[in-house]
Amino acid sequence: MVHREPEIDAAQLLSDLDALARIGATPEGGVSRIAFSPADLEARRWVEEAMRVAGMAVRRDPAGNSIGTYPGREPGLAPIALGSHTDTVPNGGRYDGALGVLAALACVRALHAAGQRLRHPVEVINFVAEEATMGGGTFGSRAMAGLFDPAALDHEAVDGRPVAEHLRRAAIDTAQVRTAARPAGSLAAYVELHIEQGGVLASAGIVIGAVEGIVGIRRYAVTFHGEANHAGTTPMDDRSDALVMAAPFILAVREIAVAHGIVGTVGTLRVSPGASNVIPGRVELTAEIRGLDEATLDAAEAALRARAEAAGAAFARMSAKEPVRSDPLIVASVEQTCQQLGLSCRRMPSGAGHDAMCMAALTRQGMIFVPSQRGISHAPDEYTAPEDCVNGARVLLGTLLALDAALDSTGDG
Repeated sequence: MVHREPEIDAAQLLSDLDALARIGATPEGGVSRIAFSPADLEARRWVEEAMRVAGMAVRRDPAGNSIGTYPGREPGLAPIALGSHTDTVPNGGRYDGALGVLAALACVRALHAAGQRLRHPVEVINFVAEEATMGGGTFGSRAMAGLFDPAALDHEAVDGRPVAEHLRRAAIDTAQVRTAARPAGSLAAYVELHIEQGGVLASAGIVIGAVEGIVGIRRYAVTFHGEANHAGTTPMDDRSDALVMAAPFILAVREIAVAHGIVGTVGTLRVSPGASNVIPGRVELTAEIRGLDEATLDAAEAALRARAEAAGAAFARMSAKEPVRSDPLIVASVEQTCQQLGLSCRRMPSGAGHDAMCMAALTRQGMIFVPSQRGISHAPDEYTAPEDCVNGARVLLGTLLALDAALDSTGDG
């Protein structure tokens, strides 16, 4: 057999994107493939059949993740995994997650068409329930990485039913989900192509983002206590207005985030008693900060706490997810591939969570971003230009080839 260099079939990739977008298409031009819904399961079957056509052996693990395996040449080498997810938010876009799965498929299709096998096996993974519609996100990758909490089965899904009920309807044995966990080192690497879901690359005219890591997220509950009183009869200099107390803190969230080079948001605000003719007696708000460096997050948190306590507010951390750094070899492989292909590239963090975040518990991981026009995502107007989709797939293939050459049998470069 005559071997040739593997190349991404651009026309097939774009055709696949169109075909997958028709599954769960909405009248508004978006896509609804809520995890475990009929549309989600149909899309999963569609991807699995495409995997088989591309020469892969296909299986589903106990959590419902679809895994296609393309054999390698050297016995005993752990697979290099590529993937993402095909479930969506309600009335979401056609590229979030789907591009990563279909580009991974395109990479294996390129190898198969060229009559090539790499040293390592290649896995294409379509993770189940990445979106936060099942009481939380990254359900499938958390299960695979050994991070699954059985209590999640009792959480309320987006439609109000327990998560366990959705799994049972999809023929998933809830008692076996934990057995989807794979041991650390069972994969040589994991690489995920994804749309940016922000406007940095598009605004800068940059083709590829080499993701340095996925930001840590900290959320806080802050409560301001004033005194409720009549809005018409209480003089302005005799008021204890909880909302007036909270206002400087809300502005401080932005100020402190800018000063520390991170992002900060006040996302909810509850004013009590909540009547137009009553001075607010209590204000409860939630704030969050996101950044890639733990020390920076510590400093920003300390500054926020000081501002809140100076105003007499109660300040409590609700949750904290640590940042996840990308593997340096993968980042370098992405940059090297971009240089070889003549594509502009910049290092950047991911401000959103992804399956790659969980896979860091199993193996070295990294991500590749392509531009999202106007930074829109999770909406029907989500759009990544065809040439950007194809360039992302080309960089994913080049990164796969570079890692296959660089990684040895232990997964070390």
